[in-house]
Amino acid sequence: LRCLVGSEMCIRDSNNVRAVLNELRQALKQLRETGATYSIYIEKTGLAEEEQVEVLETLGRGHITITFNETDQPVEWYESQFSGIWVGTYKNGRDDSILHTVEVARYPEVVGAFDEDMVTAEEDLTTWIDAAGL
Repeated sequence: LRCLVGSEMCIRDSNNVRAVLNELRQALKQLRETGATYSIYIEKTGLAEEEQVEVLETLGRGHITITFNETDQPVEWYESQFSGIWVGTYKNGRDDSILHTVEVARYPEVVGAFDEDMVTAEEDLTTWIDAAGL
């Protein structure tokens, strides 16, 4: 029986948590060697709530945070204490957390620049340069 520090939640068998963490470790290796990304939805892993908490607490929090608020469901990603592993928290309109993702990637895929956005940015920058007479 293993209890989380400062919590009443206890885990009887940590094999499930170990399996998820090993899966993430293997995904980090794949990212480094092949560039392949990987993601899981914590709530859909089959882990009990206390196991989900254990995984997230083990991953911890690093120094980088990315916030995306221009949607009905704002998202915050933070890099875990393990470089290349990102935790995403999706929220509803009441600011309640509704979904947690764990992504193994150089940065969360959804925050990358998309080609159509870059085309618009090029056009906007051209307009700005022309208007400024540069």
